[in-house]
Amino acid sequence: MSIIAFLSYVIITSITPGPSNILLMNEARRFGFLGSWRFTGGILAGFTALGIMSGVFTASLYNWIPIVEPYFKIAGAAYLLYLAWQIGMPKGSKKESRDVQSSFLSGFILQIINVKSILFYLTVLSAFILPFNESLKFVVIYLAITIFLGWMALLMWSGFGSLFKDFFAKHDKPFRLIMCLLLIYSAGTIFM
Repeated sequence: MSIIAFLSYVIITSITPGPSNILLMNEARRFGFLGSWRFTGGILAGFTALGIMSGVFTASLYNWIPIVEPYFKIAGAAYLLYLAWQIGMPKGSKKESRDVQSSFLSGFILQIINVKSILFYLTVLSAFILPFNESLKFVVIYLAITIFLGWMALLMWSGFGSLFKDFFAKHDKPFRLIMCLLLIYSAGTIFM
């Protein structure tokens, strides 16, 4: 296995905009880095749980991936469009939308059903890890590296949202429009 190819794929895919990254940045924009920690913790826990589940089940599900993948794509794209609608549409009251924090559970569930993350793990395991070594130790080490790098990217997006909180608040409508368009783009890239 090429370590450079593996790391390039993991880092680039983790840093590019996806539903979790965008929603983490939005939550940190609204409540700050520490104020959004419950939601962030849910996303990180969901990312880890998804990685572990993928590691455990990928070998046995490998033959079924071509059959179930189109359904994952449709469900994921529909969910991303729903999230885009939620971010892009103005809320009834500014105070009301600003005061409602997302929960740990909502972050966890979002991450578990995040099609980008599901496909990310399936690709990492089926293209970079399992074809080269199926030993438990090898899979655990490379999955741990994958999870760690994914966490760093997720935290980076959250930090970015917190760091530019005042700027984003000043430009709320354009920010929400850009986040909405990025989620629509994410939905479209599922089928590319």
